[in-house]
Amino acid sequence: MSELLTTKQLQKLLKIDRITVYRMLNDGRLKGVKIGNQWRFSQNEIDRILGEKRNKVAQELNDEALSDFPSSCVQNVQEIFAGIIGIGAITVTLNGEPLTQPTHCGNFCKLIQSTPSGLMACQASWRKIALHATGEPPFQVCHAGLCYKRSIINLENDQPAAWLVAGQFYISPLDREKEAERLEGLANKHNLPYSQLKEAASKIPVLTRAQQELVQEWTPKVAATIHSILCERADLMNRLQRIAEISMVRPTLSKQPDS
Repeated sequence: MSELLTTKQLQKLLKIDRITVYRMLNDGRLKGVKIGNQWRFSQNEIDRILGEKRNKVAQELNDEALSDFPSSCVQNVQEIFAGIIGIGAITVTLNGEPLTQPTHCGNFCKLIQSTPSGLMACQASWRKIALHATGEPPFQVCHAGLCYKRSIINLENDQPAAWLVAGQFYISPLDREKEAERLEGLANKHNLPYSQLKEAASKIPVLTRAQQELVQEWTPKVAATIHSILCERADLMNRLQRIAEISMVRPTLSKQPDS
């Protein structure tokens, strides 16, 4: 059995006072074991709390870094990339929140996103793709059965900030019976005409092995290009800031009395 920590040890690790410890116990944010009149806490519970604090800090830093994210510029790069390869694309935060508008969105996805429930399902899928934690899978599948490839976008300090998500395709031919059942379920769930959904689904491309390799090769390259744009933009903003600071200093110097 792992060693149990005392309340004082917990306070030191979490940098909180005793009152906060009891408040966290009362509202369920913290779990402990009472031995006699003393509370004890497992190392796993401490690790969980510390992990949540780190994730919160990281998210706050990421939100601050993305506050002036050049969405329009990234949108243009995204559109060129998706247009050349012939797939859809979107850029989302690490939590799956859209930073750009979907590019080259096919009729199938447009139809689903035309309903509130369909749009919510697509947004939930973007979050699921962004938050997928097990390595870097070649392709992921959305709620509607379409395949996607994601690649990380870093800021100028190599801090992960966003995902480029490219998709709206299949990687293998579908079983007709299973596809009809899936489409019927989507039509019923999102209150869509089955015939329209089926017609739109028939236009979803099935990528060859060579096309799949192209997507896997170029999605990270485009993400790296966006990274370069962010670095150059940050450098330019720093230079402009220094110019502004110098321009404020010079008038001050000119007002100094002659010696």
